Amino acid sequence: PMTSRIDGRTARRERNRDEVVEAALALIDEGVADPSIEQLTAKSGLSARSIFRYFDGLDDLRRSVIRRHFERVRPLAVVPEAGSTPLDARIRRFVDARLKFNEAVAGPARTARARAPYAPTLADDIHEYRDFLNTQIREQFAPELSKHPKAEADDLAAIVGVIVSFDGFELMTRDHRKSRSQIRRAWIQALTKLLAA
Repeated sequence: PMTSRIDGRTARRERNRDEVVEAALALIDEGVADPSIEQLTAKSGLSARSIFRYFDGLDDLRRSVIRRHFERVRPLAVVPEAGSTPLDARIRRFVDARLKFNEAVAGPARTARARAPYAPTLADDIHEYRDFLNTQIREQFAPELSKHPKAEADDLAAIVGVIVSFDGFELMTRDHRKSRSQIRRAWIQALTKLLAA
């Protein structure tokens, strides 16, 4: 029947889309920040023509890869026992989690930031991811934020978010040439001054 043929085509299309996304993620794991079509065809075994049949252009492909990658690394941003231990321990655990997360998202995050001005769907995704990360801040430091009026608490949470953001991480590593341990120390000191006040 026609329906089963259509269902088979849809399933095959999804399978092939998955293969391309997985090939891109494998390349990212190998250190390729923004895989080219040539690299993807070599890795996936699919032709460039096939790849463009499964995606509505490069930004659609990039978005699929970035979304899949974010879902994989999302658990790294989650800090256990949020808000339930002394502040110094919570800050250390939070900073360690955010460092791991920023390191894990590096390649796709750079691509997303570079393409966002030209691809509204990527910009929307960045806002969605940022909302998730901001929720982690509010949960982790709820006892401290609750001591402030709402507007001040919102500002404080936003400042914490800026400090430990991927953009902040990039500035520290690339522009200021800080090592991981130096970034960790600086973030712990900054968050302690902000939140213990």
